[in-house]
Amino acid sequence: MKPTVPGTPGDPVWQGTLRMSDGRTFITDGGLAVDVALARPAALPAREFPAKLLEDYAKASHKNEYGFTDLTLAATAKTYTSPSGIALNATYIDYLRRIAPRGSRFRMTEGMQPIVVVAEGSPIAVLMPVNQ
Repeated sequence: MKPTVPGTPGDPVWQGTLRMSDGRTFITDGGLAVDVALARPAALPAREFPAKLLEDYAKASHKNEYGFTDLTLAATAKTYTSPSGIALNATYIDYLRRIAPRGSRFRMTEGMQPIVVVAEGSPIAVLMPVNQ
């Protein structure tokens, strides 16, 4: 899969489907995975991937939790920076701002660990930080 390049205009191009053990389905471009109930794609990608790794990320402990308003847009407009200094793909953040429920939070550990986006305590998305 080819994740969306930071700052790319438009929405991610979905390339795979993950079926979670709780019955939910997520779609991914390789850098962002989102619950289809929120993403509402016209069609699901045909390629399916095991969901175990995504489920493990969603259950992992976190050190920090932030909201959308805590993120700062970088001067390049290609990334947002969390208060702990983790860079996030602006294309993904702008997309999530449009589809995520109000009050959604980013749960982060440190470094290049996946970030889990939760709404009302339930994971709705997982994204990878941007390597800088």
